[in-house]
Amino acid sequence: MKKVLIISLVATVFASCASDDLIPSLAETYKNYFPVGVGVTRSSIRSINDTSLIKRHFNSITAMEEMQPQRIHPRASRWLWRMPDEMVDFAQRNKMKVRYNCLISPETMPDWMLFDDEKITSRDSLYSRMKNHIETVMRRYKGKVDCWDVVCNAIADDSTINLRQNTWLYQIAGDDYVEFAFRCAHNADSTAKLFYNDYNLTRPDKLERTCQMIKSLIDKGVHIDGVGMQGHWSIYEPTAAQLDTAIARFRSLGLQVHVTQLDVSLYKWERNRGRHLRRNETLRLTDSIRILQTNQYSMIFNVLRKNADAVTNVTVWGIDDRSSWLNNNPVRGRKNYPLLFDAYRGPKSAFYRIIRDAESKK
Repeated sequence: MKKVLIISLVATVFASCASDDLIPSLAETYKNYFPVGVGVTRSSIRSINDTSLIKRHFNSITAMEEMQPQRIHPRASRWLWRMPDEMVDFAQRNKMKVRYNCLISPETMPDWMLFDDEKITSRDSLYSRMKNHIETVMRRYKGKVDCWDVVCNAIADDSTINLRQNTWLYQIAGDDYVEFAFRCAHNADSTAKLFYNDYNLTRPDKLERTCQMIKSLIDKGVHIDGVGMQGHWSIYEPTAAQLDTAIARFRSLGLQVHVTQLDVSLYKWERNRGRHLRRNETLRLTDSIRILQTNQYSMIFNVLRKNADAVTNVTVWGIDDRSSWLNNNPVRGRKNYPLLFDAYRGPKSAFYRIIRDAESKK
């Protein structure tokens, strides 16, 4: 019985490998446009099935959580290097680029940077700790990371203000922490490519405030190479015009553009919605919704290919629908199907569409 089971498993693996060979490589198809990356986790780079898919279809990786400040540096004297090292080593062995996400973010700062014995720390102490964190990380991975998300998610959704003020980072440091972080990063490695990364940048108001902030920093002599547009989009947004306009605005500032966290949700973008929403809002991936998602992916990649002079990396946010961060988020118990590969790692119609679109332009 055991022999039969083993033979069956081996046959399944070989059959899977054989069928994989018939599927076009996403990275290879897009090699003349931009690198195509994927967000990875601890489990995905340790899974044979996941790593097989990663190596075939992607040539760039970004850690989804393991390189965030509170994860890599949870206490002042404690650094958790094992998983980040493992991810960087995986990329180097497989000749992949590494996007580092991220050095500083209002949402993922460890408490020890912000507080002293439960009291808010001083601005000078915070800056000293930020500087040490940035320099230590950048020294460790110098020459191994293709680009760095120096600051993420600083711009407010509220159009009446600029930076997000309801964070401890802002309460302590004020408006200057973005500039300080970029100056620290450039001083740590003057050859590094440095990016600002945020979400909702295709929405006109937030786009404009982000451009104003970046331009003000550039005018002060702050080194910024590009902007990461978090592509947490949906079948409803953005439009082609909104995406094209955003890229054009950043290009006008002399910036490279990365789409850093691409997924296409079945639901309208819900970052500000709470978990009071009910499970019965779950949608199935019906044929009609599948067509909408396929068309949206096609539109997004058409615009990105058209702007390949400015777009220098596109990273999808996860391996497959089974492991997407949008499952249970923001609605507990709710499934989502936002990626190019389904829950069984099979390519979806959106995958084949963007392959066909690219090949038809050759």
